[in-house]
Amino acid sequence: MGIANWFRGRGGPPSLPEAVPVVTPKDVSRSVSQSSGALAPIDGTTSAQLGFQDGTDGRKSLTWARYSAPMITSGYGPFFGTPGSEVSRERSQAAAVTADMLTGNSVVATLVENFATYAIGNGLTLSSRPANDALGIAPEAARELANQIERAWLSWIMNPVECDASGRHTLPQLVTAAFKSWLVTGESLAVLDWRTVPGAQTRTKLSLLDSRQLDQSITRTADDASIMQGVQFGNNGTLQGYWIRPYVLGNYNSAPQAVFVKAKTSWGRQRAVHLFDLLLPGQIRGLSPLTAALTPAHSKGTLREFGLAAALVQTMVAATIESDLPSAQALGSINVGDFGGTPGATPGEWLKARGDFYESSKVSLQPGVIGHLMQGDRLKIHRAEAPNGTYEAFDNSLGREAAKAAGSSAESLSGDYSKTSFSASRLAEELPWRINTRRRSAIVEPLYRAVFKAWLEEQCETGKIALPKGAPAFWEAPDAYASSLWRGSGKPVADPLKAAQADILEIENGLSTLEAKLGERGFDFEETLAQRKAEKQQLEAAGFTYPTPKAVLALGPEQIVADER
Repeated sequence: MGIANWFRGRGGPPSLPEAVPVVTPKDVSRSVSQSSGALAPIDGTTSAQLGFQDGTDGRKSLTWARYSAPMITSGYGPFFGTPGSEVSRERSQAAAVTADMLTGNSVVATLVENFATYAIGNGLTLSSRPANDALGIAPEAARELANQIERAWLSWIMNPVECDASGRHTLPQLVTAAFKSWLVTGESLAVLDWRTVPGAQTRTKLSLLDSRQLDQSITRTADDASIMQGVQFGNNGTLQGYWIRPYVLGNYNSAPQAVFVKAKTSWGRQRAVHLFDLLLPGQIRGLSPLTAALTPAHSKGTLREFGLAAALVQTMVAATIESDLPSAQALGSINVGDFGGTPGATPGEWLKARGDFYESSKVSLQPGVIGHLMQGDRLKIHRAEAPNGTYEAFDNSLGREAAKAAGSSAESLSGDYSKTSFSASRLAEELPWRINTRRRSAIVEPLYRAVFKAWLEEQCETGKIALPKGAPAFWEAPDAYASSLWRGSGKPVADPLKAAQADILEIENGLSTLEAKLGERGFDFEETLAQRKAEKQQLEAAGFTYPTPKAVLALGPEQIVADER
């Protein structure tokens, strides 16, 4: 290990060497034999294999780095590193590559937009569930309190002046941006501020931060604490807070130093929110879930570029004029009269006359134009060869690989369902939907819950939400007051009629409940019940009959049997 690599380790993830030599097949075979059949990384070179940053020619395809573990590193631990150090060492480069491809690669851009739409849509809906047993109140009082909370919450999240520290965006917009930040960088970072804003009635504000503001370069020990990658822990491993660079929006003429922000206040109010998907025990920072999809996405883009170049070449046409003239050696002995020339003229005079002829009589390839050629001349058209016939199959294969690695379906990525049957489309969307649901519960819901709990604390403590008689103060039972469910957009279905029939059969046979099925569609049971009751009363008051739900068997057997074609 060189001293340069040691210093790189001290300062953070080492950079690529200036020149990376090409690995020849002989070199690759040598590395295989030395590592018992495994392609082991070699300092300064890469084995010829497909990986996130490896090209088949032995060179780095993007900007990935191989590391020789230094004895002492900045935040990665000595020897073999601390738990989760692999993610910490590579996350910043993976985030940079993903962010770069977000604006230049259609696969990555489509995945980010699709995942954000599936996980959040227009925002999650609050279903407040105050725990009446823990609060010592009647169920009716808990429902009335829940209705009061939901109305006030909806008004707050849709007012940018109330919920956004910058006063620009609604809460659904901020949460969508936080989720996209997690998709690109592997992390979502936000701070819950307490500030007075002109025109706002509340002081709880959400400040969304760039994950790079969490200073990854700070790794040291402190009094009764240790800091790794900008995250501070107590000696017992309990999270204490974060070292964040406090950039002010609109001020680019500054280089602020990182300041310590506690994870929670002394009375338990959450101050900073740092979300990532846990991959390894002891992990400190997050890794983009799109990392494994970058290689096929990059290859798909490259294939498209070269395919486009080949298609453009295919449209080009070259034309030449072929003549029956003899070889150059026999040109001096020809009879120019036999080739359309003036009898008795010298070959030189005749050649000059041919040049003058084509100078004045241009050969045009425009349609409807008749071209005139000299006697014995022919016009020949040259075209490029047809492109490779395997392009579409290879392109689709790369798209499927990228979609699968990212947790999506190939149909959702390409938008092409022309070759997919009803049953196949249901199977194709089943696993991505489960992945989406897990990501929503791991990233989106925790951010909503943190903001909701901080907002509810202010509402209850200031008296804007009236607590039931005999209920304790908010600080005495915060979890009981903040108990809630969060509803997102419904599960996508290939055939709404068949999905509805299946739901009816499950409810009628006791395999599911109306609340569960409404929840799958993104609806709240109590809100739906109240709305249907109000609609029934209004229709009957106007002299109309409220539609009666039909049993599934009344629809007819031809509508129940699934079309498997």
